[in-house]
Amino acid sequence: PARRLHAAAQEDLTGVLACLYDGDDLIAAHLMLQAGPVLHSWMPAHDPARAKGSPGLVLLRAILLQAPGEGAALLDFGKGTDDYKGRFANDAIEVGAGSVQSAAPWRAAAATAPADSPQGGDTVILEVGAATPLPKLSALVADWGLSGLEFACAIPGSVGGAVLMNAGAHGAEMSSVVVAVQVAEPGTLRWEPATSLEWRYRSCSVPPGSAVTAVRLCLARDQVSTVKSRRRRYLQWRRENQPRGQRTFGSTFKNPPGDSAGRLLDAAGLKGSIRGGAAVSRVHANFIINYADATAADVVSLMTMMREAVYIKFGLLLEPEVHVLGVSLPWVRT
Repeated sequence: PARRLHAAAQEDLTGVLACLYDGDDLIAAHLMLQAGPVLHSWMPAHDPARAKGSPGLVLLRAILLQAPGEGAALLDFGKGTDDYKGRFANDAIEVGAGSVQSAAPWRAAAATAPADSPQGGDTVILEVGAATPLPKLSALVADWGLSGLEFACAIPGSVGGAVLMNAGAHGAEMSSVVVAVQVAEPGTLRWEPATSLEWRYRSCSVPPGSAVTAVRLCLARDQVSTVKSRRRRYLQWRRENQPRGQRTFGSTFKNPPGDSAGRLLDAAGLKGSIRGGAAVSRVHANFIINYADATAADVVSLMTMMREAVYIKFGLLLEPEVHVLGVSLPWVRT
């Protein structure tokens, strides 16, 4: 990839490959993209046999020292809350990915929004690309004084993924704000009204074999201070009740009707349980932490143990909220 990036280099975009050697041994490498004065972190890697010496951090420090001489004034660490980002970063800049329509189109759409739209009252129809990070969009619309996505302030992932999962938190979910979904199939691109889709807990009946490419959301006008206050309250709850600064894919199991998967797992004594490099969070029992280069087999083994422990204690079989690719869950028949 580095050679192809260099071959395709343009004046304002090029690939940068930084390497760290111990003698003749390559022990760390970092493939980046430089766009003007910004150096974007992309693919860092290191020799796991040298992990105790933190070669990735040593290389990152060298990159920071070298960057100004290469015309880079900013280093973009990308999404995520990894510990090293907090140690090296000295500023945070909100960046919105994907696509958002310009002000004129979404204001015009607001004037024709139906009175029985999901939010009712003075509403705005906003069209966004499926790749847009959901937390970034939640922050952006809060700045505009648009309410409806406060619940999504800390849900990891993209808008498209949130639609497929009907992601939700704090008593709200995507089905409450989505009015249409753009889906792509071989040779076609069309809009599906939200009312033509079946929305369930953590699922949406997007046609099989299609991909979500954009979404139209119906949001309500509100005071900026009011919207931001709700977001702060939800963010504070997350900080106090869910693991921070650790590698996790979010909720592991769906909540059963009338109960919480986290409560059941906690009551079954799962907090702190370990399988290989994967562990159940001591903060919230429905989160699995990758604390030591966990493999997919470690995670599946831990999920299996968690599910069996809840069944033995409560007679309930938890269903996974996370989607698994490339491996099989032992209890799922193929």
